[in-house]
Amino acid sequence: MSVCKSRPVEGLLLVAALLGLFGCRQEPTLPPSGPLPVVVIQVSPADLAQTAIAPAQTEGVREVEVRARVTGILQTVNYAEGAKVQAGDLLFRIDPAPYVAAHALAVAQLAQETARAQAATDEAARQAALFAQQAASRKEADDAAALAAAAKGARDAAAAKASLAKLDLDYCEVRSPVAGIAGRRLRTEGTLVTPTGPDGLLTTIVSADEVWARFGLSEDDFHRLFAAGAKEAQGAEVTLLLPNGSAYPVRGKIDFASTQVDTRIGTVQLRARFPNADGGLLAGQFVRARVTGGKAKDAYLVPQLALVQAPSGRSVFVVGAGDRAEVRPVTLGETQGNDIVILAGLRPGDRVILNQLHKLRPGAPVVVAPAKK
Repeated sequence: MSVCKSRPVEGLLLVAALLGLFGCRQEPTLPPSGPLPVVVIQVSPADLAQTAIAPAQTEGVREVEVRARVTGILQTVNYAEGAKVQAGDLLFRIDPAPYVAAHALAVAQLAQETARAQAATDEAARQAALFAQQAASRKEADDAAALAAAAKGARDAAAAKASLAKLDLDYCEVRSPVAGIAGRRLRTEGTLVTPTGPDGLLTTIVSADEVWARFGLSEDDFHRLFAAGAKEAQGAEVTLLLPNGSAYPVRGKIDFASTQVDTRIGTVQLRARFPNADGGLLAGQFVRARVTGGKAKDAYLVPQLALVQAPSGRSVFVVGAGDRAEVRPVTLGETQGNDIVILAGLRPGDRVILNQLHKLRPGAPVVVAPAKK
């Protein structure tokens, strides 16, 4: 009976012994972590060209509106839309019938006034001769001279009216004022056109051999590229980036730079001129302008992936004294592809760390990993 009573006690002792065994075991210790292997790039200062990219729109160097200069019915359209035209080519014809009649009337009136002026001149000469012979009074001679002068004035007025009538008749043929690409016709045959108002605009001629690209740079970008202002911007090189991402093969130059900031949008307006002999650029096209300005002195070019965000701003890690990570606040310039320009914050020969950035802490030991072949 005593044996049966001792079994629960023995069980309790066994459990206590097992708990003591496991409770006395020590936790395994992790081996001390070594220096982080890092990849670096050693930097050297250089004078780097500064660029900026801005949205732009092209326009023809010469865009001329072709308008009706007389009132009448549009009789014919004599060109193909989108075709090249030369200066003086006939584009439209306005019904000339009323202007032919008006010109004929003006010419007839001119002939009448010319004959009257000639008769008055001859009479004035006769009266002058008679007055010299004392066969006519001074009043008669003076009156004849006044009539001759009035007749000459009427003749000149008639000549001016005839010239205007001839001009109106010539304006019935609407010709291209410049060489270029003819736009779409805005009026069709049978339409009444007038010199004033919207009904007078017939088409537009765009000179396509050269185009302008207009764009604006922010005040910061403008002063970064052109420290000396608008004078320095004149002649600066511009590359156009087309909608498909490719660069237009011919580079242009700035031929206008505003001397003031547009207060509405906070930009400085510029204009660049581009040759366009092959017609690759279309007027009104939306593109991007990449402007090359002055060089940043003693700047550094590093991959953008080396940047980290610190409370004080953007920074990079470099391998410092004792092969320990050191954080360097930097001043950034513009991006160039996958790289970025560092204007300040680095020193010649610095080894900028490119990886392990999420693990790095200031003062952490690092070891430069060999470059992969």
